[in-house]
Amino acid sequence: MHGFTGSPFEVRGLGELLHEHGFGVHGPVLPGHATTEADLVRITSADYFEMADTAYAEARRRFSRVYLAGLSLGGTLSLHLAAHNDVRGILCLSTPVFLDPFFAGMVPMLSRWMPDVRAPANFAAWQGNVVGYRTVPFNAAPAVLEVLETVKKELPKVRAPLFIIHSKGDPTAPSANAEFIRGNVGSTDARVDLIEGYDHLITVGPRLLRFQDRIIEFLRRLESPSA
Repeated sequence: MHGFTGSPFEVRGLGELLHEHGFGVHGPVLPGHATTEADLVRITSADYFEMADTAYAEARRRFSRVYLAGLSLGGTLSLHLAAHNDVRGILCLSTPVFLDPFFAGMVPMLSRWMPDVRAPANFAAWQGNVVGYRTVPFNAAPAVLEVLETVKKELPKVRAPLFIIHSKGDPTAPSANAEFIRGNVGSTDARVDLIEGYDHLITVGPRLLRFQDRIIEFLRRLESPSA
């Protein structure tokens, strides 16, 4: 699953990598995405969770075993699914369960007093590196914060093996999220890789090359008969 203001393009490289190594892939679109920024305004946290549930049900119909992989908000939704369903393993990439306190504290005020004002978002989309929204209405952010707060409380229910990858200088999701998630999930098999750099979209282009072998190693271990 891709991230907020993004599209499946952000995780296409990851999907192709997994497919090349024999894994079937299902990459849903988050609600309100891949259309226009204005559609984000009507999306609630319940809509995000419903989309994740639907995607999981589709994967269960298609595949004998289900792994979850998510970038940013997609990783948060993956943790939610793992808290309520039987999954074989989870890949969390640049995944938050909290944001910078200053930004999170400003969201309610901005969404109330300037709901229709659009803030710059997804700078990679501005640069033409990904398909996504260049701006986001302030009043689309509270739903995302509600998702993060809900999943943060659900972490103890996550018991599947977990591989967390996060860049140390992530400007969007503080890297402290990685250790927080590992320290609060119920899984006894949780690994964190903090990689050098200041990237949030670590699945795009050559950035994925830095750790793609570790992803395949993680999945192969879980696919082995002794797992």
